[in-house]
Amino acid sequence: MEVAGINLKHNALLSIAVSAALLFLIPVMVGTANLDIYASAVPLEMFVSLIGIVMLTPVFQPEQNAEIDDLVSSKYISTAGIYLIRTIYSIIAIVLFICIFSGYMSIRDCDVDLRLMTGTLSDAIFLGSLGMITSSICGSTVIGYMIPIVFYTLNYGMGSKLKNYYLFSMTIGEFGPKMWMLITGILLIAASIAFREIRKKYFPFFS
Repeated sequence: MEVAGINLKHNALLSIAVSAALLFLIPVMVGTANLDIYASAVPLEMFVSLIGIVMLTPVFQPEQNAEIDDLVSSKYISTAGIYLIRTIYSIIAIVLFICIFSGYMSIRDCDVDLRLMTGTLSDAIFLGSLGMITSSICGSTVIGYMIPIVFYTLNYGMGSKLKNYYLFSMTIGEFGPKMWMLITGILLIAASIAFREIRKKYFPFFS
């Protein structure tokens, strides 16, 4: 809990603030009142899911500074443990943001149910995991942001051709792909942490 508190204070506040600002802007950009279940999926899938990129991509950012990396490595808890703690509280923040915005939509007479909320969470974790794995491999948070944004943009052009990885599937009444995205996202998160540890242990000159 102490480690989580320190990391929240020093590493997560900006991401949380940006995510909150995004939620405030969504009603300005798209309708969020009196929507049926498919129309309700639009703001959730197309906008709320973006907080996954904001919250998860910077998990490895502090250690990209060599001095901070050396300091963290000297502590009693492993860097993998630090990454896992950051990932967990980032996902908790994503869940809370989705619940808050879904509650707001419900108050405005939108048809929002658990399927939409879990589907949005799947999108957010998948997009965030793309940022994490890219950041882990490249050692750059900036590049980490680029890949999920590129993938997100591709969804507008390719649409359902992406099949199980179509981000906006709930707008067309398909909920099955969300399980694929959630599983893939979890696997990518695990792979990104493992790769970061392997890279640090065996190839420190690339860290």
